[in-house]
Amino acid sequence: MQLKSLTAILPLLATASAFPSLIARENDSNQANKSKTCVVPAGGSNATDDTPAINKAFTDCAKDGTVVFEEGVDYFVMTPFRATNLSNVDIHLKGNIHLPQDIPTVQAIVNATGTAWLSGVWMSLQGDDVSWYGSKNVSSGWIYAYGQAWWDKNAENPTGTGLLGRPHLANFELNNAYIDGWKVRKPIAWNMAISGTNFTIKNTIIDAFTSGGFPFNTDGFDIKADGVLIDGFTVSNGDDAVAIQSGAANVLVQNGYIGHHSHGMSIGSLGQNQGLFASVSNVTIRDITVDGAVYASRIKSWVGGQGLVSNVTYENFRLNNVTFPIFVTQTYFNQGSQQSQIENGAVTGRPNNSSVILKDISFRNFAGNINYYDPGDRSCVSDPCWYDASISDRENPGTHSVVLECSNSTTCSGFTMENIQVFPQPMLEPNVICINVGEESNPDLGFRCPGGNYNGTFVAV
Repeated sequence: MQLKSLTAILPLLATASAFPSLIARENDSNQANKSKTCVVPAGGSNATDDTPAINKAFTDCAKDGTVVFEEGVDYFVMTPFRATNLSNVDIHLKGNIHLPQDIPTVQAIVNATGTAWLSGVWMSLQGDDVSWYGSKNVSSGWIYAYGQAWWDKNAENPTGTGLLGRPHLANFELNNAYIDGWKVRKPIAWNMAISGTNFTIKNTIIDAFTSGGFPFNTDGFDIKADGVLIDGFTVSNGDDAVAIQSGAANVLVQNGYIGHHSHGMSIGSLGQNQGLFASVSNVTIRDITVDGAVYASRIKSWVGGQGLVSNVTYENFRLNNVTFPIFVTQTYFNQGSQQSQIENGAVTGRPNNSSVILKDISFRNFAGNINYYDPGDRSCVSDPCWYDASISDRENPGTHSVVLECSNSTTCSGFTMENIQVFPQPMLEPNVICINVGEESNPDLGFRCPGGNYNGTFVAV
């Protein structure tokens, strides 16, 4: 497969050396280097599980092959599929994929795989040089997951945070991956987890808009890969649109719209397992429109974690009706079940004896308004609400432009902010929360941060 260097396709980066291992690929589907095409047959209804036919197609075309889901055909994937040892494979989703709608059956399948993170993945790909092409037809190339029925049963979980036994939709363990046109309607929970190296993901639509129960844990992208470009996406969901997790490096996310009850563009959560060193480095997230979300930009780590987050830039954010435009916390906790915990580690009673260090973090060019009249979302199952639990200023909801909560005066360093112009919707003076933000560690923060009003110097672009 033909590869193109980062400098050729990402000229807007200040320096290509900032992302040394990121290699992006153009649409490089080339039948000349494919030895076989496998068209997936379909049973025609949900009475027939198409998973065996899908598994056979991936086995037969695992090397130098093309796997085709035909135009106008509905595929009923009633049990999970896993394609492994792929090499130089193109996948064309021209038809539509349907997940099963019988909730107890899906729960039984998921629970049989365990309760750890990434249990019960419905679609798994593993290998090298793999491309996924969705249909350009607006009515084709969709994955229908039927999540609304799951969300409407949230109350059946004693914690109220989503039914137990929910599947992860997709896990891609790939090196040199190109994904164009990934489209999902009503994902049950987590969408796409990626690990490996060199991903290009373009033109994504994830629709977790709910008409009833809250769409808990409907993450858009969970990223643990080195060398990632995500370019052009629309995500309406009830959790992180992008969650950059430990192991991620050299990541560029750009040109996106996120909304509904989204939890924004996040790094973390990090440090839940106190025995592991979390690492995230060289991340740029830019040119993002955020509408109606709880967070626009967020970094979250657990009390007592360890690790390092370095060289992160959030820039060019357009905000409407956002509760927390800029939010950094080192006292994060997850209110969900065990299946929603990324790592092993205590949820409560954690010793505050270490922190994931945050170093050289920049926020630039944020403009818009703060959700003053109805801040938050409908995901609260505790009092105080999970997103207010660590907030020291609960008397002024819907007014905080910046929240920086650090464990001590040295755990957050090299923070900078420029041109942050976000205001509560009645055009009140915005507030900030600053906990342990040391001036010596952050000489170029852009404003004094003992708390109170945001009185930063606005820097023209």
